[in-house]
Amino acid sequence: MKTILHLLLTVSAVCLASCGTVAPVNSKTGGSAAAVAGGRSFNRVLVKDFRNAADPGNPAANAAGQILANKIQSEILRLKPAANVARSGDADAGTVVIGGEITRFTEGNAALRLFVGMGAGSSYFDANIRVSDSTGKVITTLVADKNSWGLGGSLAAGQTVETFMTEAARKTAAEVAPLLK
Repeated sequence: MKTILHLLLTVSAVCLASCGTVAPVNSKTGGSAAAVAGGRSFNRVLVKDFRNAADPGNPAANAAGQILANKIQSEILRLKPAANVARSGDADAGTVVIGGEITRFTEGNAALRLFVGMGAGSSYFDANIRVSDSTGKVITTLVADKNSWGLGGSLAAGQTVETFMTEAARKTAAEVAPLLK
């Protein structure tokens, strides 16, 4: 009985760990965006639409680039209500620019995730999110690598690309907010 319990706990931990992350990739410094920026602060954020590098023929994936950018804008304003966050315009010396590309976008099927599980109907969302200054020098890069839980049930059914984009936006806002005056 103990062996079965240990096996189930191990399998559950592996499955939960495989649901993906949204993490900064700062290979040179290993630090947060604020540490990489070297004490610089910015008074404006420009959030550009994300390019669909996953499936240019998919209208939902094309729209996801604007949706992700809007979510990032909303999350920054949630953390810093007085922040100057724009979706268009030119970047000046006091502007931090957020952009990137969506590299995988699969909506999947919630009913299959709910009733079948085992990867059937899985949803996937991967994106490269770059935070740079007005000159294009990258301050930090975040990689969103999200997928629905493989074992099915209501947890997996509720994991959609929309929820994955919200999580990516929250993480991005948390990295950018300390850079703002």
